[in-house]
Amino acid sequence: MIRALGRRLRGWRAGEQYRVAEDIRFARAPRALALRSDAFADGAAIPQSKASPPLAWSGTPPQTQCLVLVVEDVDAPMLRPFVHALVYELDPATNALAAGALGRDAGVAMGLNGFGKRAYAPPTPLPGHGPHRYVFTLLAVDYTPHFDQTPNRGRLLDAIAGHVLALGELTGVVER
Repeated sequence: MIRALGRRLRGWRAGEQYRVAEDIRFARAPRALALRSDAFADGAAIPQSKASPPLAWSGTPPQTQCLVLVVEDVDAPMLRPFVHALVYELDPATNALAAGALGRDAGVAMGLNGFGKRAYAPPTPLPGHGPHRYVFTLLAVDYTPHFDQTPNRGRLLDAIAGHVLALGELTGVVER
């Protein structure tokens, strides 16, 4: 029954035009960050795991005060991409996150995912809906935003608008 629902909704997708890097506030930021993973190549399948994949990057501009990571499913059958993780206040001196580093108690500042939780939500597309692209977007920001409550995607992106020095993307695919 769930697979039949997935097939019925197959043509309904949020769309990559709504991903962070296409937001008008960030679309002109230089694509200077090279984001990669030892678990999957850009455009390839993400290994199924409840833990976040390892990530590494280079090209962080020297004036960066913090890094922000947004993980979103651009093929979710919704009006906008589904947020799987929001990380802010990442130290610009770091250049990697280990597998599982985006967990609830991992020591990184997590915003709210699409379920309203401060955690990484592993990719679990609707069975039968077809392949889903999960876009990991890393942004170098020239200041550290502070929040009086845990931010969601909108609040976080509003806070860093006009402050993004560079960004990078990595896309993985999952199909069930």
